[in-house]
Amino acid sequence: MPDVARLLCGEPNPRLSSATEWRYGKKGSLSVDLVAGTFYCHELADGGGVVDLIRYKAPETAENGGVARWFSENLGIDDEKPKAPFKTVASWDYHDADGAVQYTVTRRENGEGDKTYRQLTARGLKPSADAAFVPLPYQLPEMLAAPDAVVYIAEGEKAADALRTAGLVATTNSGGANNWDKMGRLNKWFEGRQVVILPDNDEPGRRHAASVARHLGGVAAAIKVVELSRLPEKGDAVDYLAARSVEDLRAEVREVEVLDDAQEYRGVRATGFSAESMRQVKPREWLYGRHLIAGYVSTLVSPGGAGKTTIVLTEAIALATGRDLLGHLAPRRCKVWHYNLEDPLDELYRRVWAICDHFNIDATELEGWLYLDSGRDRKLILAERDASSLVAMPASTEVIAEMQQNEIAVLQVDPFIKTHHLNENDNVDIDFVCSLFADIAKTTGGAVELVHHVRKAQKGDTTAGDIDSARGASALSGAVRAARTLAVMSAKEAEGFGLPAERRGWYLRADDAKQNMAAPAARAEWYERQSVQIENGDAFDGDSVGVLTRWEPPSLFDGLSNSAARTALLKISGGLSNGQRYKMTQRGGTERWCGFVVMDEGTDIGAERARMIVKEWAAHGMIYEEEYEDTTRRKKTEKGVFVDHDKLPGTDA
Repeated sequence: MPDVARLLCGEPNPRLSSATEWRYGKKGSLSVDLVAGTFYCHELADGGGVVDLIRYKAPETAENGGVARWFSENLGIDDEKPKAPFKTVASWDYHDADGAVQYTVTRRENGEGDKTYRQLTARGLKPSADAAFVPLPYQLPEMLAAPDAVVYIAEGEKAADALRTAGLVATTNSGGANNWDKMGRLNKWFEGRQVVILPDNDEPGRRHAASVARHLGGVAAAIKVVELSRLPEKGDAVDYLAARSVEDLRAEVREVEVLDDAQEYRGVRATGFSAESMRQVKPREWLYGRHLIAGYVSTLVSPGGAGKTTIVLTEAIALATGRDLLGHLAPRRCKVWHYNLEDPLDELYRRVWAICDHFNIDATELEGWLYLDSGRDRKLILAERDASSLVAMPASTEVIAEMQQNEIAVLQVDPFIKTHHLNENDNVDIDFVCSLFADIAKTTGGAVELVHHVRKAQKGDTTAGDIDSARGASALSGAVRAARTLAVMSAKEAEGFGLPAERRGWYLRADDAKQNMAAPAARAEWYERQSVQIENGDAFDGDSVGVLTRWEPPSLFDGLSNSAARTALLKISGGLSNGQRYKMTQRGGTERWCGFVVMDEGTDIGAERARMIVKEWAAHGMIYEEEYEDTTRRKKTEKGVFVDHDKLPGTDA
């Protein structure tokens, strides 16, 4: 379309054009949609696709084969396929105050993605050719029949029809965006009315809303321009009402302020700072630990089989009972909804049974406080993509309604990937579905936690504390306010803690991976897996179910007393007998690694724990590296370890 438009119409009006829409003429009466590949003449109320534009600007191409020749001569394209004929797929009548049809708008499509709109008056003429033509608001009789009702102005007849079906008084103007009657002949019908303008979610829609607001300023009693939330790109009231309720729409309208007489609607405004508003800000409400915050979305990222379902279920029970089960006591007891999209409901009940048995909880305590659902019984799909746009599904509204009705404070969704039919690697797609969860948190005032998988592991990958290890697009990590990772103990960590390598799978670490609302945790939290036999069979066939308990790793300095540490540091400070100094790392297999001194002076300290001790000393400035003159080598200077004697530990009592 851009090449065709330039050849036929020249350069567009730069003042009225955008990156997606070109406007021609001093007033922009001819518009070309570069995305949709269509054009519209606002003066003639006619338009169409690329072929229609060629025939409109070059009438000689109307003869057989004329369009194909034009493509060949001007663009070197010789395989132009004939377009399918256009057929009327919808029509809308515009009535006067007495209910008589004055003109009709029809939508025509050819089945190949091309569409066009046409107007014909009751006398079968185009408006430009009918001297008696006067523009009218769509559904005027309904407007007049409800003089005290709020009038909703949509962009397009289809959107107005959807609003009317929802029980609202709705209208639009013919001709689409930016075609509000410039002569003001539509304005009189809105005198003294309360008006809500609902722009489509694109730049033409916002410009249209601004134009309507300017025309009705000083005419209508009150004007609001409401940009509906969670609309897909180019979405409108039809998309909104397909996913949400008219009550949701009314709620959004109530939150928007009325434009004053001197105010011009703009989608983006600068809001002045208010000291009084600052003093009214309430403290954040932390519901559990450092990751569940009322009104916000958080995530738990973990490899498969690492115990993420077990930990969130245990936390759910801790919240539902008001007990400290994993090292965190919730500020208040609250209702929790665990929606598991992978496991059957029976499996969830087995896990709850085991957790209750292990922590001596009477399961009846959970009744009315814990809600369990399985995606195998009822899927939870919040978003999908149709042929051209992202669509919010009714499930998001239904979740809000359920949480509000049952006063649920926390929603756990496990896993996030099964809540949408979008491209998990597309940031736009993932940001869209994240915005739906954010809206759930904001609307209900509850906390939402999304359980998510890590990407396919690469050699050397570690997930501990790494938010970027999350599978798919990075938009998820950007959208959440708090994030945790859950990882199985590594082989090096097991060695450092003195645990057998075959036991490391029984230990899990949780790390702050993102924390927007508080300082990150100083260290990881550790958990140990345990097996619980539940009595859902006889003594020999009851199920064995895994649970998690808080685990404190052995102290890093077990086996290294203060005296031994002091001795080791003094030896490191003195260096080797040949005048060389110790090395900070064992890189290259050096025998001068200072960790060997730690192992010699300590008891049952292996190489990995020695590395951890050296790292800890360095972090606290007890040891540091500096260059020194090495007389044993040709190289005059070498890096070696020095000790800050002011930080030496004291001797044991």
